[in-house]
Amino acid sequence: MSARVNVPRALLVLTAAVLASAVARRNWAQNNELNVQFHAFQDTRSVTVLTPTVDLSKDFTDRTAVRVNFGLDAISAASDSCARCHSEGANNSRLAGGVTVTRKFDNLKIGVGGAFGQEKFYRATTLLASVSRDLQNGNATIAGGYTFSLNQPTLHPTAEVEHQVTNGGYVSLTQTLSKSTIAQFGYEIGQISGYQDDPYLRASVNGVPTVGHVPDLRTRHTLTARLRQALPAQTVLEADYRHYVDDWQLTSNAISLGLSHHFTPAFLASFAYRRYDQTGAYFFAPSYTGMPEFFTADFRLEPFASGLYTAGLVITPQASRWRLPEGAGLLLLYERYHADNSFDSGIVSAGLRIPLKR
Repeated sequence: MSARVNVPRALLVLTAAVLASAVARRNWAQNNELNVQFHAFQDTRSVTVLTPTVDLSKDFTDRTAVRVNFGLDAISAASDSCARCHSEGANNSRLAGGVTVTRKFDNLKIGVGGAFGQEKFYRATTLLASVSRDLQNGNATIAGGYTFSLNQPTLHPTAEVEHQVTNGGYVSLTQTLSKSTIAQFGYEIGQISGYQDDPYLRASVNGVPTVGHVPDLRTRHTLTARLRQALPAQTVLEADYRHYVDDWQLTSNAISLGLSHHFTPAFLASFAYRRYDQTGAYFFAPSYTGMPEFFTADFRLEPFASGLYTAGLVITPQASRWRLPEGAGLLLLYERYHADNSFDSGIVSAGLRIPLKR
């Protein structure tokens, strides 16, 4: 295309978080904003997670932007807590934070950053780098990135610490197809090496509960396709597809459809449904006999199907009436998850977006 396509503002607002980054699916933060959110999670295992998060994005110059995020989880009766010491589960807490610096060079954008997470028996340190370039006068963007993570689980109740290393990379192409249509295609590869057992789950081996043992190398491949289509009456259609496969012979497919609608300039409502199904890892079984090389009780490695329902509301009230900065908004979100392996959960989120002056 020889000229930039003018995409409707509603479509750009709704797709910016999804299409601008291949790392996070839902990123509410924009430049020069402070986001404060609170999430409450509960599932059928009697696990409760309460999470306040703070996300700050700031453009310090026309070319340099910094994003800082911080989160704290309070977890009660976590299902993966140590069964040897706490048969009914144990409380836990998790602290996570990160910083990313992005530098623009005309049509080129380069980002570097890191993240750190710490809980009672687990530590994760991540380094990341990304690059993107606008093409076709801004109607297309090609992006790529690399991530390195060092994970260090503690084998409670001992003080022994294991190590796990993750290397990952991604490429994506975002293309404006018309004045009302944006599409994105992506590929991601990741390799996990080192300790990958779960010391808190027990598999039945010859009738005896035994700590599971899985391969110490896993390579993952993911293909994604996303479409955002502006419809009449301030409505946007969202469609996503994800295909995943790894060398543990686990394959999954996920498809989601959603609609977002501006009832008024101040009220944006959305609803989405996501269907997911996967096969089991080649070594997964409900129970084991003999002397198996690999065995696990991890429900994430068994075959199952699930559905996720999401309803959200973004309210942007008149700033003068509520004594808020111009452009401030309130996010309300409810998610309900159901899987056919007898697992259900619900998540309630509320957040406040506060624009910041440069």
